[in-house]
Amino acid sequence: MTHFNKFNVYSICILSFGSFFYGYDSGLTTSIIGYPQFISYFSFNATTIGALGSCYYAGSFFGSGMNFWLPDRYGRKPTIYIACVIAIVGAILQTAAQNIEMLFVGRVIGGIASGIIFGVCPMFMSEISPPEFRGRVGGLYNFNINLGYTLTEWMGLGFSYITSDVAWRLFLGLQHCPPILMAAFTPLLPESPRFLIMKGRYDEALDVIKKLHGGAPGQDDDFYIREFNQIKAQHELEVRERVGLLTVLRRPSYRKRMFIVVFQFAFAMFTGIIPLQNYQFILYTYLGVTNKIALVMVGVWGTCGTIFCTIGALSFDKLGRRKALLISLWVQFLASIAMVIFWARFELSGNTNLLLGRFTVGFMFLYLVGYAFIMNAFGYTYPSEIMPTPIRAAGNAVAFCTFNAITIMLVQVTPIAIEHIAWKYFLIFVICDSIFITVVYLVYPETVGRTLEEIAALFGDDVAVDIRDAHHYPDTKTLSDEKTDSAVTHVERVEDTGTDHLAR
Repeated sequence: MTHFNKFNVYSICILSFGSFFYGYDSGLTTSIIGYPQFISYFSFNATTIGALGSCYYAGSFFGSGMNFWLPDRYGRKPTIYIACVIAIVGAILQTAAQNIEMLFVGRVIGGIASGIIFGVCPMFMSEISPPEFRGRVGGLYNFNINLGYTLTEWMGLGFSYITSDVAWRLFLGLQHCPPILMAAFTPLLPESPRFLIMKGRYDEALDVIKKLHGGAPGQDDDFYIREFNQIKAQHELEVRERVGLLTVLRRPSYRKRMFIVVFQFAFAMFTGIIPLQNYQFILYTYLGVTNKIALVMVGVWGTCGTIFCTIGALSFDKLGRRKALLISLWVQFLASIAMVIFWARFELSGNTNLLLGRFTVGFMFLYLVGYAFIMNAFGYTYPSEIMPTPIRAAGNAVAFCTFNAITIMLVQVTPIAIEHIAWKYFLIFVICDSIFITVVYLVYPETVGRTLEEIAALFGDDVAVDIRDAHHYPDTKTLSDEKTDSAVTHVERVEDTGTDHLAR
């Protein structure tokens, strides 16, 4: 049985477009630092090139932190609108930049918007996705990042043939497109049913769940009722147990969840993806690739990422979370070892043996195959799965703050490290890969196929009601009998259409 319909799919597709904010921006800086007119206009050097990236991620860190309270206070949809407005302001400042300070301020503001929407969209998608489809939803988000990145990189090659400042100003100006399109389509989205239940708006939540997970031919017709019952029962259990941010400190199962969330995003960055992806143009030229061919290679990199993330998205739910991630990590680990070996030998040749340089580039691309296959999709799926509803927004905020904090450090130091210690810098990431593999094998539970509420059992917490037994609302004390009666009455009205009704 399937538990989704066209409305559910359309909503997920709209939300997945939020990844274009990051995909376009990261692809933009990868290509634009290859424009001589851009470098000369702002008098960039190795330190300020690093600052160009790190100021964006500093803004993204702040924006991610805003997700501690924005999505839970105002809702998932209003949070998206806020991010879109901020993104447009940042794009205006960058496009019109007259000096490096104005450019950096625009990058910070754009980063704030990206941090907000980059965190709220995957969480929102997880909350409206049926359990059997959730891995592919994370894969779709990853696909859109790679698609945005690929599009930007090929645009970067095309704009490189414009020799005036119009090239980089037009490139920066097109940052207006993602937020405008996202704001235009967001009114078509429902609000998250889990947010509505958390706010006691049961009638609205039930209507949304029915629209998302009911009514399609061949569906499990009463799934939406059971889902509503389970979410509501779990929410009331968590309220009675006073689940909140302090629970992370006092309950071992919550500490384990938070450890996994922080570890996942920190070590995903410590695989070396940011140094390789953001500064690949510099690496290509260092390894003997000419300027224009290096820009072509940047585009090929994005294209390969899109292809292999598509394969990963289609297999994520079939392979399971743990197996897919371990496959991804082993490919990265082995490719990184080979890349470092060939790079070291290239340097020993006095940077003259171009064959060794080509092998180094080849293993960079093999590393990309491993990373693109599942790593990003895992990050956009797993943290939202394992965090309970009362602290899901805060958990995602911690996850993306961790991502941005590590990225700030990496984008700042990488140009300097490549200039001074070259391949030795990447030994750090080889060691981190080995640690990552060990922790995933020993600590990460398998979550595939379970509802968000049932995942609590994997960490030793109580599940209020099993989804299979949730045809009737469990006989538990509610916070507001009036609200419960309202929800029950609403479902009883559904009985007129032949659907099982909810009973207290």
